[in-house]
Amino acid sequence: MRRNRWLVALSLVVAAWIGSTFAAGWTDSIMGKDIDSLLAKQLGLTGDQSKGGIGAIFSLAKEKMSSADFDKIAGAIPGAEKYVKKAKKLGLLDKPIGNKSGLSAAFSKLGISEETADKMVPAVTDLVGILGGEEAKSMMQKIL
Repeated sequence: MRRNRWLVALSLVVAAWIGSTFAAGWTDSIMGKDIDSLLAKQLGLTGDQSKGGIGAIFSLAKEKMSSADFDKIAGAIPGAEKYVKKAKKLGLLDKPIGNKSGLSAAFSKLGISEETADKMVPAVTDLVGILGGEEAKSMMQKIL
């Protein structure tokens, strides 16, 4: 019984170390790079797909959040507003995104597969959490 407790404790320590190492790798990768480059590489997207998709996500956040809350997100993400502008330029914001269905339609316009779109939202949310902290991540998760 005592040995089982020790193994559980050791497993928890190893899991925490792996998680922090993964997050540290993301943080190191993010420094000096735009998040769209990281997402494009991670998800196999073109530059416009990555930038437009991020812009659509941030546009939905901007629609659903108070301006003060969105300012926290935008302040944590380098170039957040440039992604919204890119989404507008790509014709994704002719009308408000509104909800997850609108977000899916924007991804579809970009030629992003449903499978990849399902990975994009959590990836962006994770990046927001790494750069902006758990509060920012939680705010994004609530609206997405």
